[in-house]
Amino acid sequence: MAKTIWTLDLEGSPTNEDCAQIGHTPNFDLVNTAEAMLHRAALIAVAGSPPAGITLRIKANAHDFGTYRTVEARIDNEQDDGSHASYLETLEAGIAFWHQAGFAPPEFGKLTASDQLVSFVLEAVASALRITRPSSTGAFFPESSGPLHRNLSAAFPEAAQRAFSEGGLPC
Repeated sequence: MAKTIWTLDLEGSPTNEDCAQIGHTPNFDLVNTAEAMLHRAALIAVAGSPPAGITLRIKANAHDFGTYRTVEARIDNEQDDGSHASYLETLEAGIAFWHQAGFAPPEFGKLTASDQLVSFVLEAVASALRITRPSSTGAFFPESSGPLHRNLSAAFPEAAQRAFSEGGLPC
């Protein structure tokens, strides 16, 4: 019997944010890719890293006017340990605005070349980590920053190192 993999499209950006538009946004391919990568990171901030059997990836979608990218959850039900349903519900609920995941609105206009993409995404995640960091007493304000911060720290250790290295930018 063939293995069944399910997919769930999770959009390319938060629901109520302006997003890159094919034919209108300068450097569309670059901006759209960065947008989808940051949206994936934002979903991880809210839901945590995927459990075994779920992979979050960037998917290219061919359209008559060009290719656009979204975040896709690939689900292998054979690996479900009972956590898939609640994780997928959280993903499907998504986020409406960047700030709900601890992110400042990204400045996509700063992207001009594909070799800037990885650094741009790492810096945006590092910024979210600084925004959601605990106070000197270890308390989070608001409390909702705690899970966001922990999820991003666990999933993006390189961004956490960048956020809090000696040369890191203070908030």
